[in-house]
Amino acid sequence: VVFKPCNVLFPIFFPLVYPFMCYTCQEQESNKDCLNISMCAEEDNHCVTIRKDVGTKPNKPKYIISKMCSPTCPPATGQQQIQSAQNVSCCEVALCNVNGVSSRQSSQGVMSLGVLASVTYIFAHGL
Repeated sequence: VVFKPCNVLFPIFFPLVYPFMCYTCQEQESNKDCLNISMCAEEDNHCVTIRKDVGTKPNKPKYIISKMCSPTCPPATGQQQIQSAQNVSCCEVALCNVNGVSSRQSSQGVMSLGVLASVTYIFAHGL
């Protein structure tokens, strides 16, 4: 196998440009209903998950989940914060908001699946 310098160095200095994507949904009762993948606007570089506590019984909490693209992160950058029964999570990797707010880090397998989905989208749409 022969490696030419331009084939090896080109990806390092000029990385592949791909659309930033996040999971999106509006006010769903389950995280499993929040697995729609959306291309974000050019200025969006954060995936945000908001979980609002709407439960009426203390021993049986009920939540509403929303996920979206965003150009900025909530004030507690990269961290969870609690604001009047609302949890907000923010991350800066494509499709990183696959889990609910309670889980800050995604597993390596989930991240690999996100990369695979990104590459598949790019090839399917000829970007």
